[in-house]
Amino acid sequence: MRINRLDLTRYGKFTDKHIDFGPVEPGRPDLHIIYGPNEAGKSTALSAFLDLLFGIESRSRYDFLHPYSTMRIGAALDIGGVTRELVRIKKPQNSLLGPGDQPIGEHLILGELGGVERDVYCAMFSLDDDTLEEGGESILASKGDLGQLLFSASTGLAALSQTLVELRLQADGLFKLRARSSEIGDLKSRLSDLKERKEQIDTLATHYRQMVETKERSLAYYDEAMADRTGTHLRLDEIKNLLTALPRLAELRDIRDSLAELLDVPEAPPSWANELPALRQQDIELAVKRETAKASMAELEKGLKAIAVDEIALTVGQRMAAIGELHARYVTAERDLPDRRLQLTEVDREIANILRLLERPEEDEPSSLMLGSRISGSIRDLVERRSGIDATLQNAKLEAKEANRRLIELQSKLSSETAASTNGKAIAALARELSALRENDHASRRRVAERSRVDLLEILAQQMSELRPWGESLDQVRQMRVPAPSELEAWKSALSDAEAEIDRHSDDSGRLTSEQRRLRAELDALKNTTGVVGDHEAATSRSAREAAWATHRDALNESTAAAFEIELRKDDLITSARLGHMSDLAKLNQTCQRLAVAEAELERSAELLNSAKSKREAIRAEILDCARKMAPTISDEITPSGLEAWLRRRETVLATAALLRQAEGDLRQAEVDASAAHNRLSAALSAAAVSHDHSDAYEALLATAQSAIDLEVEHKNLREQLERCEREEASRRSALETASADEARWDASWAEVCRSCWLGAGGTIPSLVTVKEVMDRLAELGPAAQRQAGLADRIAKMEDDQAAFSRELAVMAAELGLERPAESALSLWALMSARVEEARSKKAEKESKQLALEDQSLKSRDLEAEIEICERRKSEMTQLFGVTSLQEVEKKLRMIEQRSDLRRRCHIIEREIREALPIQDMADVEQMLDAADRHALEAEQVELRARFEDQDRRVRELFTAYSKASDEVDAVDGDNAVAALEEQRRTVLLEIEDKAFSYFRLRAGIVAAEQALRLYRDKHRSSMMLRASAAFQVISRGAYRGLATQPDKDTEVLIGIGADGSSKLAQEMSKGTRFQLYLALRVAGYHEFAQSRTPVPFIADDIMETFDDFRAEEAFRLFADMAKVGQVIYLTHHQHLCDIARRVCPNARIHELAAPLVQERRAA
Repeated sequence: MRINRLDLTRYGKFTDKHIDFGPVEPGRPDLHIIYGPNEAGKSTALSAFLDLLFGIESRSRYDFLHPYSTMRIGAALDIGGVTRELVRIKKPQNSLLGPGDQPIGEHLILGELGGVERDVYCAMFSLDDDTLEEGGESILASKGDLGQLLFSASTGLAALSQTLVELRLQADGLFKLRARSSEIGDLKSRLSDLKERKEQIDTLATHYRQMVETKERSLAYYDEAMADRTGTHLRLDEIKNLLTALPRLAELRDIRDSLAELLDVPEAPPSWANELPALRQQDIELAVKRETAKASMAELEKGLKAIAVDEIALTVGQRMAAIGELHARYVTAERDLPDRRLQLTEVDREIANILRLLERPEEDEPSSLMLGSRISGSIRDLVERRSGIDATLQNAKLEAKEANRRLIELQSKLSSETAASTNGKAIAALARELSALRENDHASRRRVAERSRVDLLEILAQQMSELRPWGESLDQVRQMRVPAPSELEAWKSALSDAEAEIDRHSDDSGRLTSEQRRLRAELDALKNTTGVVGDHEAATSRSAREAAWATHRDALNESTAAAFEIELRKDDLITSARLGHMSDLAKLNQTCQRLAVAEAELERSAELLNSAKSKREAIRAEILDCARKMAPTISDEITPSGLEAWLRRRETVLATAALLRQAEGDLRQAEVDASAAHNRLSAALSAAAVSHDHSDAYEALLATAQSAIDLEVEHKNLREQLERCEREEASRRSALETASADEARWDASWAEVCRSCWLGAGGTIPSLVTVKEVMDRLAELGPAAQRQAGLADRIAKMEDDQAAFSRELAVMAAELGLERPAESALSLWALMSARVEEARSKKAEKESKQLALEDQSLKSRDLEAEIEICERRKSEMTQLFGVTSLQEVEKKLRMIEQRSDLRRRCHIIEREIREALPIQDMADVEQMLDAADRHALEAEQVELRARFEDQDRRVRELFTAYSKASDEVDAVDGDNAVAALEEQRRTVLLEIEDKAFSYFRLRAGIVAAEQALRLYRDKHRSSMMLRASAAFQVISRGAYRGLATQPDKDTEVLIGIGADGSSKLAQEMSKGTRFQLYLALRVAGYHEFAQSRTPVPFIADDIMETFDDFRAEEAFRLFADMAKVGQVIYLTHHQHLCDIARRVCPNARIHELAAPLVQERRAA
């Protein structure tokens, strides 16, 4: 199957979009790259292709633009060599349409796909980043098992290894020999537990009645002892409370006496205790503040009178502030003028030097030498262009010379070589034939077949040795009549049932034997301890008495009378003893009955055990008889498991023999193909007139053909190079002429610009170097002239500012009566500033003291008000208590606080005494405590404590006895407990049976899967291993030179052979290398599928996102090889991968999804 065109008519984001893959081109890889940025619709196109094949999903996520009823996908599919136009719409039935929108059957597509479903197709013929990673993890999970790796690579089922591991774990969870815990083992333990519990509670009715009576009697004793203990405990608590209340009563009476002494102190507000310390502190502080305020007032008035202010200086100070800016400029000029004059001198020298360098020192106006913008711009443009013209001219000369040299060299080489063969078509035919023969793998198939044949012969010999002595030859093994698997299963099931029956009857016999011995011991103990005679002995004694009576009645003599008397007395003793021990007699009879039942059950169990053993021996005899018909030398100890294992080995031998026959057939076919290839190559060499020896080996003929093709290619390349050199030499010569013309035009422009200014005065055109130097000097002359004018102007302004400042300063100095000193105006300014500052300071000081005096006066008035308030508060406290000072008030307050504390303590003690005693009236409490004798109470307390300990110990002992009797009664749990346990036991047996069948099914399935994997490995190992090995070498870029296998127990594991010859197990490879190995196996699997079935499109979705460019190149090389047998489509959003694909496979087709219509461009 191949897709020629995909029509996204109405699907997802697409409307009337088409991807045209075009027809397949014979002999060229059918590789397609679908490129588009993120969200361009690559995944949508992949989903549309799958929906076309298998139907649009019931809940599709691509209906956001087109509803279900309008969704439509079309395609042109190549099915069976015929192009079919198909359409898929969203319908539950008849959704696949043909020409004219007529419904057609799904078998048209499913038949071509071999019946695979959607999920299987995605697993086998689709690959993305997630499945690549899962495949790498499956290599790790399978531990390199060759069969699992080949199967998962061919089918895409990367989780096969994990599934087998989970099945084994599930089976081990059901049952595993010698494991600590398993489901079946746990159920067997539970079965034993139920058996023990049943034996424990299987109790007689009489014994149960005795246990109930014991329980009730123990409960009555316990209740009586508990009542005595409770009474003692209550009396102890009462004595304890009385002894505690006696000292508290004495303390209460002492407090009452102290309280009576404080009753005369008057009550004061509660806040006085907290206010008094602050009031005393405030009284002291206010007295100190009054004295301090008086002293401060006197000192301020004295200082205010001593201060005198200079009013003239204050007036001059205001005028000095007005000329402050002029003063600042004077100071700045005084500091900067020397520097400015020095800078002006340096600028004059700089301008003179520039004029000297320009060779015009007599120029009075330097600005006249400056060039205009037009002229200077033209000069700079010509200067910049000159460097490019020189470089271009120089390069043109060198390149023209080099092109001429190469042309002469190629002409000489071509003329000296031997002329190429004129039969170009024959050589081309030879090349095509050689390419076709190299694609023939008969040599590798022959090597593989020979190696497989040798390996299979060794394997077959080893497997045959495992069948001896029951099978001596392959023909004998093949012709054996073996039992069917159903017979084996029936034998195993029957033997298992017989063994289970034997185990069950053996357990019953052991249990009944123990029960028999226990009952006999119990019977002997009853007889020995109680002396009770059993019914049998009593009946014997009664019979002897009756016989003696009959004899005496007949004879009536002394001897018979004495004998009758003896027997009579003996019978009377037995009868009286039995009447005195009726309960023991009943128990003895019951024990005898149970003993008889146990002996009968034991006899029946022995009969059933013998029957089960006979049944087992009959089954074994039947198995042995069948086995001896198959092989007379078979052992007498054969078991169904051993026979089954031998039959599995026999099946393995037959499968190996079939593979050996297939390998021998492959070897013969490879030899036939090799002979045909030799003849075809010899004929092609003869047709191309290439001398050769027909008897040479095939490899020698290949080398001869390749040499002839290489010689033809070499001459063709020389001619093509000569044509390119001739064209290049003409191009270089034209470039040299153009560069020379550009140089002449520049010289003319240069002369014109120089004549338009003073540079060309006198008729002389200066050189480029001279003009560049003049331009540099002119660039310096302009800024220098500007600095010269600026400095002269600045110096004149500074001198004017200094003269104005000096005039103003002289006027103000005269007003203050100061004469200007000779040194400078700044000294006079400093003297005047000091005079003004002193006047201002005196004025500020006087104003400050005036304000302080006013503030102090206000504070004094506030202070007097506070003192008056404090005095009123003091008077209030002292008058209440009739004292004269705050210290005495403090004493009275402490007495009030003491009285409150005593009252509080009195109330607390009274409450505690009432809570401890049952009487609430305090007078009655005091009367009772006064009448109590402390010594008598303490003596009674000691006696009751000793009695309480004895009673408490007896209560615990009685509770233990009651709990034990109650547990024994509860353990019996009524009459239906035994039946319930028996029901649970049978349920557990059914669960064990169900778990056992599940275990057998899982084990059989695992064995079948492993056998299938071994057969698949043996069948596909040769061809798939060769392709996978070659692909792995390519994608690892030679880091691994191939793959190999080695035996490991009952399977084979895959190993990688490094470039240095080292080996590494598959599960030990790095994560990235495992990904590469899985990709190589998938490639080999696709080739294996294509050999036996019609190839279908293989789709890879951006799996190279993490590959570097080298790995991506090798991966595309593998895809190009796959595209030779089937259509391969790769989806990506990386532009550089398209370039790599074009480089690896020039015939790859690139389809872009960026434009509204998908356009195809064929790689060059």
